[in-house]
Amino acid sequence: MAADISSCYGCCKLIITIISFVVLFFVYIAMVLPSIHVEEFYVPALNSTGNLTTINKTIYINLKLKNRNHVTGLYYIDPLFFNLSFIPKEQNTSVPLAELALHGFYQGKGKAKHVKGLLMTRGLPSVSNGTSNGTQGLPPAGSFRLDFFGKVRYKLQGFHQRHSMLLEANLEVDDKTGVKVGDKGIRMVKSGAWDETRDMFFTVFMLFGVFFI
Repeated sequence: MAADISSCYGCCKLIITIISFVVLFFVYIAMVLPSIHVEEFYVPALNSTGNLTTINKTIYINLKLKNRNHVTGLYYIDPLFFNLSFIPKEQNTSVPLAELALHGFYQGKGKAKHVKGLLMTRGLPSVSNGTSNGTQGLPPAGSFRLDFFGKVRYKLQGFHQRHSMLLEANLEVDDKTGVKVGDKGIRMVKSGAWDETRDMFFTVFMLFGVFFI
């Protein structure tokens, strides 16, 4: 009788363990990294419609960082870096313009955070504007590039692995208004590869270790 009870208890424990593993596994594969969109981007130096008497070296930017997970929160690991550069047309060399560093923070399930403000640049590259006094140059044709470097961690008990994020976005700006082309936000995409397959198998291995060793 005792042996039957012990056997039944062992079977129940095994079933619960398997169910817990399956639930955690599907929670894991449902997890995704956050998305970052450039909602607004404005370069006052390119605005030819205004009456600017001096060169404005600032750039206005509005970023949206969103946790796309509905099952877990996210920790953004301190520090987070955004690098802004300018890429002249028909050239491969980028010109560094400004940096933005953010402190780490926590973001709840499905939540979004806006980061907006003025970036003080080192000054836009310029070419001669053809005027006789030559007191002010105009930025050459090209595009702006924003790079993001950071790490995130999912808020799950027992999960401490940090996931690297290397993202980029090319920003086309209207040369008359200085405003980003297009009304929709521009999503930053992967610029460097992190091995998501390796991360998944590492997590599965850890789950097996937790439940079956």
